[in-house]
Amino acid sequence: MKKNLSLKDLSFYVFFILVLAFLFDSCNRPSEGSRKAGEHITKTVVAAIETQPTPRGKNDDSADDPAIWIHPSNPEKSVIIGTDKKGGLATYNLKGEQLNYYPFGDMNNCDLRTGFPINGDTIDIIAASNRTMQSVSLFRIVENGGLDSMHNRIIQSKMSDEVYGLCMYKSKKTGLFYVFVNGKSGEVEQYELFAAENKVDAKLVRSLKLGTQTEGMVADDETGTVYIGEEEAGIWKFDAEPDGSPEGKMIPKSPEENPNIKYDIEGLAIYTTDSVNGYLVASSQGNYSYAVFERQGDNKYLGSFRITDGELDGVEETDGLDISNVSLPGFPKGILVVQDGFNYDGKKKKSQNYKYISWEEVEKLIR
Repeated sequence: MKKNLSLKDLSFYVFFILVLAFLFDSCNRPSEGSRKAGEHITKTVVAAIETQPTPRGKNDDSADDPAIWIHPSNPEKSVIIGTDKKGGLATYNLKGEQLNYYPFGDMNNCDLRTGFPINGDTIDIIAASNRTMQSVSLFRIVENGGLDSMHNRIIQSKMSDEVYGLCMYKSKKTGLFYVFVNGKSGEVEQYELFAAENKVDAKLVRSLKLGTQTEGMVADDETGTVYIGEEEAGIWKFDAEPDGSPEGKMIPKSPEENPNIKYDIEGLAIYTTDSVNGYLVASSQGNYSYAVFERQGDNKYLGSFRITDGELDGVEETDGLDISNVSLPGFPKGILVVQDGFNYDGKKKKSQNYKYISWEEVEKLIR
């Protein structure tokens, strides 16, 4: 005869199940499958510093893409600029402390260049893809992470889909400044920037089309190349000049035949060692890792690494990243800044943020 459970027995079983659920939740982070997909990548580093979280909920996908501004005379005053695709741009010092927050719109990707000529002087300029306005927003970078709006009109994209990824390019051939912006349908636009009435304007000079969704992009000013990440296909390499060929070349070992890369391919950044040599780094979002390629030649694949738990939590599901080769306090060979998709303080989940990693530690893994 089947024995009925007493109320006391039933309460015990409910309590036991709740305890197991709590322990499971405490010991595991979201997307655990993606974490395990990268476990075979044994080369690891840890983050040295993290920024304050974005002013969003802990479950909001908010932080996305950083840019590194190097102070022209005092590297200690250099600034990290990060997008918040739920509402603006934030600036941080090298300790990770937020300096300013600008609610300019849903900013997805950003990039910067120094020395833009205007009114007989030069300014340092940052561009961001503004999903609220379906546009490119432009700002002057000033002391202490200050951003002053510099676009003299809304630079409206003509793409059929919303603006998404973005990078800047300064032509060594002509000295002109450009912004590349792309959309989720694979469209890419190239804008030339020019001074206009104490502000900055732009004109569309070129359009490209890739097969599927794109986002991460980076331009190599020295070589005149722009790299575009097609998220579920690989990394494309194009001539960055507006009159360049519309035909791109896929980097070997960036698509499916590389077991260390799991889609989506997201952020792209370049570390230069001289005018030709260096590294191209891509975030492999599907397995929480970073693929490193040679900057020169055919972009030979060199290996992959992960950012794991140390004094700070590890990094998962990175969107955007940026690298500087300038020696900074605590970062003698430069700095790698990455977006952290799942930010934790111990076992407590917090809003997304950015992590700082010493390039010196990365370089030890890829020599």
